[in-house]
Amino acid sequence: MCGITGIVSFDKPIGRKNLSKMLSQIKYRGPDQRGTYIKPHVSMGIQRLSIIDVITGNQPIENEDGSIAVVFNGEIYNYRELTENLIKKGHIFKTKSDTEVLVHLYEVYGEDMSKYINGMFAFAVWDRKRQLIFISRDPVGIKPLYYFQKGEELIFGSELKTILTDESLKREINIDALRIYSLFGYISSNTSIFKNIHKLPPGSNLIFSKTRKKIVNYYSVDSKNFSDDQNIDKILEEAVISQSIADVPLGVLLSGGIDSSLISYYLTQKLGKSIKSFSIGFEEKSFDESSYARIVAKILKTDHYQENFSSKDVYRLFPTMIEKMDEPLADPSLFPTFKLSALARKHVKVVLSGDGGDELFGGYPTYQGHLLAEKLNKFFPKSLVDAGLWLVDLSGSSFDNYPFAETTKRFLGGINKEGMQRHLEWMSLYGLENLLSKEFSRSQIFNDKLFENFEKKIAKITKKTPTKYQLLDFYTYLTDDLLVKIDRASMFNSLEVRVPFLDLKVIQYAFNLQHNHVSLFETKRILRELLKKHLPSSIVDRKKKGFGIPLSKWIYADLKNLVNEHLENEDLYNYFDKDKVKTLRDDHMKKRRNNSKVLWMLTIFSGWLNKWYGN
Repeated sequence: MCGITGIVSFDKPIGRKNLSKMLSQIKYRGPDQRGTYIKPHVSMGIQRLSIIDVITGNQPIENEDGSIAVVFNGEIYNYRELTENLIKKGHIFKTKSDTEVLVHLYEVYGEDMSKYINGMFAFAVWDRKRQLIFISRDPVGIKPLYYFQKGEELIFGSELKTILTDESLKREINIDALRIYSLFGYISSNTSIFKNIHKLPPGSNLIFSKTRKKIVNYYSVDSKNFSDDQNIDKILEEAVISQSIADVPLGVLLSGGIDSSLISYYLTQKLGKSIKSFSIGFEEKSFDESSYARIVAKILKTDHYQENFSSKDVYRLFPTMIEKMDEPLADPSLFPTFKLSALARKHVKVVLSGDGGDELFGGYPTYQGHLLAEKLNKFFPKSLVDAGLWLVDLSGSSFDNYPFAETTKRFLGGINKEGMQRHLEWMSLYGLENLLSKEFSRSQIFNDKLFENFEKKIAKITKKTPTKYQLLDFYTYLTDDLLVKIDRASMFNSLEVRVPFLDLKVIQYAFNLQHNHVSLFETKRILRELLKKHLPSSIVDRKKKGFGIPLSKWIYADLKNLVNEHLENEDLYNYFDKDKVKTLRDDHMKKRRNNSKVLWMLTIFSGWLNKWYGN
């Protein structure tokens, strides 16, 4: 796990100082080694967090004759198999690292090389003979990669701040990206918060030379590739074992839920090692999962570590998170994830996480909501829905985790809407109401090509409920929110996080259309049955809590001053409607309506504005 960055220029010289400055911005991603590769037309570098082949695996790495060089962020889990095949083809390896596989794969397969890799990665290969750079990102987007092109120059990096060291680049906000952020709390995977800076989409390659720039998609979920004669127990076990390869101490992030408990089981039972596990607790019972984590840790005999998270931690971490944050991310669980990562880093250098399990195996209640809505929408005219919403409003607002009143209002509000629109409505922070100022307002989110493209992509795979909504979350919420959160929170602490549920074979199994993961009465049906084989039913049948924080209560209490201070930032209203924001804040502070998610989105954006545009 590392951070990479570089410049390719065919029309002007590249200064050595530029690369050093870019690497300094992401030193925390890889404090163990800095490596640089500087040749005519190219300057690229690496900040390495050494995990595999600690001694001889430093980067950049070149092929036998030095005509190909690579900088690499991530892990390749099938590198041993690939190495054996490449040696048989006559290639000579000088290290035992997974990085060196890349230069030899490029020699053999060229621009098709990424199809052979199972892992999480973002890497750049410089081909000296062809005078081009080949950049690739993993199929799910676990590892980040940004780029900026101007004429015959390309700048790339693991984080935006590497590119923004170029002082000639205008920091102009991308209003379309801001609009998506205002609705969902994250920036979409094909753009960035700044105009003209882009993310390389997951499962894509970028080829850049003096004569061409091309982006090619090499991976997509394809139901034609799915086989039904698979054993998920064996597939998950193999994924965990392959992702546990490391030459440094390794642990697991353990919430006590189905996903992390399964991963912990395979780690402890199949590897025969004493594993360190880590969790975060909360004083508020409706958010706290730590008791379940302790039960699992006791059963599996892990060496368990826990810390509690409070509103004081938000105050303490807020300046740090804003300072390190390139793009605004309004997921409040970023903060406890940062603290959890800091705790883990005191003891290990690598952890495994259960991220991806909910999207692949149907863990969210929204999927049950779609099944129910499709049964009820024929019998619920708009007048009846409005009456239901009025009755729920009479019951008042709740500020607990998964509050009944708020959940019911969201559900009723989506009954009469078309499926994809209903799902986006439910996944949004505050419904699909536009909070941007009139200057930037557009009335229809569904005119956005982003969601149109995902709808078309999903329609080619399935029309099945709820699989199509799982896929939408897989392409958006997972990639653009959850994986960004875990990457930033962990790498800010120089910790590597691996995600076995996003192994390609697991993805292939999960989206096999023969499998029904969700019913009206049960989520994660396949994983629940699997876990029952290995752990007590009290773990399997527990109520889902999610990794959230008591934000709604904290905003009108402990965090009131922090939120008010940032909502009084006049620069915020260059982009957002001030009257609407005032109404949202007043309603929440007076406990008339739970507006915590949208208020936190605005607070984070205000802090981000102060960082990049403040005096």
